[in-house]
Amino acid sequence: MSASANANELALRDRLFENVISASSYDFMTFVRMMVPLLIADFHMGRHIEVICDKLQQVDDGTCRRLMVFLPPRSSKSVICSKLFPAWYMGRHPNHEILSVSHSDQLSSDFGRAVRDLVGNEMFQTIFPEVKLRSDVRSAGKWQTNHNGVYVAAGVKTQIAGRGAHVAILDDVMSEEDAFSAAGRRYIKEWFPAGLRTRLMPSGSIVIINTRYHEDDICGWLLDNEKNASTSEEILHPWEVIKIPAWLDEESSELLDLPVGSSYFPEWKPEHVLKLDELEIKRHNGSRYWQSLYMQDPTPAEGGIIKKGWFQNWPHDDPPECEFIIQTMDTAFSAKTTADYSVMQTWGIFETVEVDSTGKERILPQLILLGNVRGRFEYPELRANAQEEYEKHSPDAIMIEKKASGQSLIQDLRRAGLPVLEFTPDRDKVSRANAATPFLESGRVWLPENKEWTFDLIEEAISFPNARYDDQVDAMVMAVLYMRDSWYVSHEDDPDYEEDDEDTYKPPRKGYWNFSRESYVG
Repeated sequence: MSASANANELALRDRLFENVISASSYDFMTFVRMMVPLLIADFHMGRHIEVICDKLQQVDDGTCRRLMVFLPPRSSKSVICSKLFPAWYMGRHPNHEILSVSHSDQLSSDFGRAVRDLVGNEMFQTIFPEVKLRSDVRSAGKWQTNHNGVYVAAGVKTQIAGRGAHVAILDDVMSEEDAFSAAGRRYIKEWFPAGLRTRLMPSGSIVIINTRYHEDDICGWLLDNEKNASTSEEILHPWEVIKIPAWLDEESSELLDLPVGSSYFPEWKPEHVLKLDELEIKRHNGSRYWQSLYMQDPTPAEGGIIKKGWFQNWPHDDPPECEFIIQTMDTAFSAKTTADYSVMQTWGIFETVEVDSTGKERILPQLILLGNVRGRFEYPELRANAQEEYEKHSPDAIMIEKKASGQSLIQDLRRAGLPVLEFTPDRDKVSRANAATPFLESGRVWLPENKEWTFDLIEEAISFPNARYDDQVDAMVMAVLYMRDSWYVSHEDDPDYEEDDEDTYKPPRKGYWNFSRESYVG
């Protein structure tokens, strides 16, 4: 390359660098690309990062005054919102004040130190040459610019005195312990209007980055208040929410321009990796933990009707030899993400022998879950799945609740010659669940070990009736009630139970249902 060509290339590079530097001063996304290597060496720029940056750009220009950000852990949301954004904002508004609040002083100080170091960095000085750190006020928890701008970082329980904030950034103001404590949640609800809003400038903005441990956390509470529109502020400045679950739903799919059901972060968490993460998290922490932190859908705690310890773990790869197999189906109206789920469960009835202290043997029927299909299906897919499950398990009976798409499914499967029973409830869901609890409590319901749907069923069951969904519990209760009524299983809580009654158990009777005509009432 000639000397002149080399000089031209260097001049072009200089101009490009100057353009990027210039763009970084007014475009937050460009600033992130320039500065994020200082914080994360191996950074992946996912589509969700672009969405967050676009919205924070609106916070800066005042078109978004209230913002909530919900994303799975390790998605760089705090890096973008609590470190890079306040630094960029201070560069653009060096005379403004920022308040950063977290659940602990230590976490807040970590954020404050990161922002301070960014502002003092050589690259930042190149982008914003007029903005400097004051040398006399440079602690991690409070520092100032040479234009009298102030950054304050504090824990939520720290008393904050001083002037108001142009931007308040709340990053995990509730710890996991506080989220599950009624007192902890109440404290935050009292602090928010009294301790935060009084600090906010009339034109100020609030950004909340939150880990959804509990459905009634600060964000759940604020969004519920907004539905009632109790204050003029909530009417004038509604909350804008970036909610991105680990597995994309319809809304987040459209937001990220990625397929429904795909990974939210394919650049770092391809689907096979995310699937392993889900299984591992559910195994060690439970489905509720996954649903809250990773799917942004916190579920209620135990409802008190069904206990986790009642379920037995089947550790073997193969199920036991079953005397009778029944499928239970609870169907929904549509495939929309707001609709209930359709569930198809396959249960096997097998027998064990119990020997009492006198040496007397007693045959005890047991119930084991062989398969569990759960999803939102349009009717053609629902019908196809039902046929597939029948061919897979060859059940002796199929019980379908006569509601929603279940009515059509009953008719279609009967036309195909399948042994279908109509399940017609004669009481509400809670009453049916209570009727099933004596058998569940007896410890004769078995669930296979390490199946993903095992974790999901348990979490839904122990949350019933407080959980958002109860379709799996409905299907399970159908199987339990069927077994109790047809297998003459009794329990000590039954009104007619007699401990020494030899007729407590009667042998199973196969083929006693007229499948084309009979219904089952439970």
